[in-house]
Amino acid sequence: MIFWEDIISERPRIENAIKKYGYAPEHNFEWYQSQPEKGDKNVFVEFEDGSGLMTLEDNYKKTCSVFSSPIAPPERRSEILIEYLNKIFDLKSFPKIEFELEEDLYRKFIKELPAIFKSRKPKCTLSWPIYDLSLFDENLSGRKWSSLRKSRNKFYKEHLVKVLDAKSYKNKDNIHNLIDEWGKNRHAKDRAYPREYHFIIDKNFSATTEARLFSVDEKICGINAGWMIPNTNRYYGAIGIHNYAFPGLGDALYLEDLIYLKSQGYKETDMGGGEKELNAFKAKSHPQSFYKTYNFTIIKI
Repeated sequence: MIFWEDIISERPRIENAIKKYGYAPEHNFEWYQSQPEKGDKNVFVEFEDGSGLMTLEDNYKKTCSVFSSPIAPPERRSEILIEYLNKIFDLKSFPKIEFELEEDLYRKFIKELPAIFKSRKPKCTLSWPIYDLSLFDENLSGRKWSSLRKSRNKFYKEHLVKVLDAKSYKNKDNIHNLIDEWGKNRHAKDRAYPREYHFIIDKNFSATTEARLFSVDEKICGINAGWMIPNTNRYYGAIGIHNYAFPGLGDALYLEDLIYLKSQGYKETDMGGGEKELNAFKAKSHPQSFYKTYNFTIIKI
């Protein structure tokens, strides 16, 4: 097990691991690079078979978290998490290690956890909607789409809406301002920090395969952006945010993403994890399924 602290120099190593074993929405190098808060640093943990963990450490505050799921084949995921725990608690004086894992892996990991470790009750459970875009009706026909159809039609009738390419848009200050407005007006309680989005903008959306701006009445009011999940046919709608400037803006932005993705031939899309309030909003668009991830901590006893 090797702890690589200079992830910029080791980017090819990390991206090779993602290319070989990646499977989770957040298995994206630049998204990982955007995560550290003040005092944090990225530390990539590599195993003998090339599997890895994207972790964040703050030795001053004595905090450590494993970002996203292990970059590893299915049969190794729980195993390398336990290998990591056996090493990290002996190597460094962290009081606990934080994780976010999808439900099946979480349950397997907890079942296999050695007795010297204890799992705290999950402090947060996120639900992630999945859309089969072949089943998504871009015309919003029928009774089940009635409310959203009326909301979208009203919005486009009352406003001048343009969709712009985010990577070629010159005035990045306008996009940064949108992020600040979103952060100020947002009420949802689940984890989301403006820092990550400012980072992605500064990198000109190079982490993404799709990035579009939603202009309403000549002002940038929303962003839709994301990337393909490694080794899948599924797209991840990583960024779908707006500034709450108009009634119906959230519905219009969300539908723009689904309609655009279907028009481009994407098969499935994962629209990101959220708690109760956010998922009540997403459920209006009738995803085919949801899956769960659990945020929890492990201590050594």
